[in-house]
Amino acid sequence: MTRLAPLACGVANLLAALAMATLLAPGTPIVDDVGERERYVGEHLLLWRVGWGTWILAAVTLVWFYVWWRARVGAPRWILAIAFAGIAADVTSELMLIVSGADGYRATAPLAFFLTGAIANGLYAVAGIWLTLASPLTGAQRRYAAAMWSAAVLITVGATLAIPLVTAAATAILFTLFSPWCVWLWLTLR
Repeated sequence: MTRLAPLACGVANLLAALAMATLLAPGTPIVDDVGERERYVGEHLLLWRVGWGTWILAAVTLVWFYVWWRARVGAPRWILAIAFAGIAADVTSELMLIVSGADGYRATAPLAFFLTGAIANGLYAVAGIWLTLASPLTGAQRRYAAAMWSAAVLITVGATLAIPLVTAAATAILFTLFSPWCVWLWLTLR
């Protein structure tokens, strides 16, 4: 079952990216008007919650994938501690968004989006970069990984500095590159 971790991660992260683009984006800081975001969440609460549920699934499969990847390349175990810290921040933020709904949105959303975008994503990126450095890759594969992880770093910068357009654009780039990366590693390292 562990051998399926990269495929599960690739699929779950693709579904999460699609949920962001279709179900969640109108309730995120990419929309300037907080009242409009609250209205969207209130009118689409079930879809909002399902959308964030896909992100929790993506986080769980990402850490599972990192466990699989670390075992294949013999990277230090401490890298997984970074990934587990990331999932703690991620699931916390996503549960905040799920539970608060529209009524608590204004109070919880700023912290939740900071936790998921800046903290969780930053920790996942650090762990992913370390795993990449520990992996036997060609120059072209390292350049692909560098582009992918650069997008992850940009998400963290955008979320930290509260620049939603940077965060959204970098998210689109990261997930476009990351799902194929999962499949490629599965084919290469199994």
